[in-house]
Amino acid sequence: MENRTPLDLTNQDLSSIEQYRLRRQTSVLVILFTDIKGFTEIGERRGERHAVELLRGHDEIVVRAVEEGGAGLVVKHIGDSVMAVFAEPSTAVERALRIQEETVAFNESHPELETLGIRIGLHMGQVAVENQTQLDLVGRHVNRASRVEALADAGQIYLTYPVFDSARGWLRAQTGRTLDWKLHGSYVLKGLADPVEIYEVVDVRRRAPAAPKGVRRKLRLLPVWLAVGVLVAGAGVLYGFHRYQRTEVYFTNWNKELTLVDQQQVLALAGDRAQESRAAITPFSVGRHLLHQDINDQVRNYMEVDIKRGLNVIPAAMVPVYLPDLERRLDFEPGRREQVEAQQSFAYPVYDKENRRHEMKAELSVAIKGVPDAADPDHMVFQCTWKAVENGVVIGSDTFELKSPTKEDDRQTRRIVVHESPTHFWYVRTYTNRRSAELEVGAAYIEYKNK
Repeated sequence: MENRTPLDLTNQDLSSIEQYRLRRQTSVLVILFTDIKGFTEIGERRGERHAVELLRGHDEIVVRAVEEGGAGLVVKHIGDSVMAVFAEPSTAVERALRIQEETVAFNESHPELETLGIRIGLHMGQVAVENQTQLDLVGRHVNRASRVEALADAGQIYLTYPVFDSARGWLRAQTGRTLDWKLHGSYVLKGLADPVEIYEVVDVRRRAPAAPKGVRRKLRLLPVWLAVGVLVAGAGVLYGFHRYQRTEVYFTNWNKELTLVDQQQVLALAGDRAQESRAAITPFSVGRHLLHQDINDQVRNYMEVDIKRGLNVIPAAMVPVYLPDLERRLDFEPGRREQVEAQQSFAYPVYDKENRRHEMKAELSVAIKGVPDAADPDHMVFQCTWKAVENGVVIGSDTFELKSPTKEDDRQTRRIVVHESPTHFWYVRTYTNRRSAELEVGAAYIEYKNK
């Protein structure tokens, strides 16, 4: 087994990969793995015919998302799993997000089936040397991608650092994205000598990041010099108990996101990012301080720290805050799928300009009903209804109609601001094309209102 790939790639598989690699003129490929969570148990409980129907839905979603436009290549099917390759990490992540999005739509349109839960893992590495694809190199990256995928839960997309580092910059530059990128830490994976850093990308409109379960995480300890420094500082505090002590602040395992202190100063750290512990160059006074990272228009990481005189060691413990957002899509099918509706409650904090925390609650509802236009059968009419309640006060509600031609692409997107406060604003977004319509009501941070 040591000399073979985990999935026993055939010469035909390798030939397909080689042709794709040459066509895309690259020596580096992204390996994508999917599988259906609990597939064996579903088959035992619901029967083989039911499992096959669910597998067919999985395969259609994955193959379409991977190979549309020649972006990627499905190399092989292994039971309820699919292995695919991509040339660009940003495309691989984008198609992985599409798979999860289309899975949600599949579940909504097939209530008679068991819920389809797809987990995805991605890894990237060099597969060719001297312009020749090497089986051992492919096998090494296939094995790592497979192990990463096995950590994920239904609906999750886990990445290794090379994919995360290459894809995030490209996708964050695109407007309209509601993505969150999360480092869960280093994990010890079966068959791999070194721990692997596991990252996750999520569409924050649909879920929050979640760390792997049931697997050993590699603990990151303070370096010896810092541990000694803590002891020395402690002795100094005892010795000079009645003397004034200046603040000395260290941050450990801090991520690369731009961090603001008290919503004013950028947190500057000494040393380089590879160090586990770095001293703060930004001055900290004694007392409470608010740290935050601006992820996107709907997501921020927050952390409150209490700085004391003397040595302070601050571990990374940023907590993501997601502003409310509810979206539904109707893909009209006569007699089968003519309307969708949803309602959801949210609890979330906001911080004012004085760094005071305010606990908020919101209740959102959306509904879309589609009917062919009685006056013009080549058009659809979508009746849209929404309502937003924040802290018990109705901040907006409306019912309106949208029309869309059914025989040609006519993508129409509109976003209007319906309410605003000092910290955030509320908006309604609509989208129509042919027989499909989307309705979204959500909140975004006020700094993004005119962006």
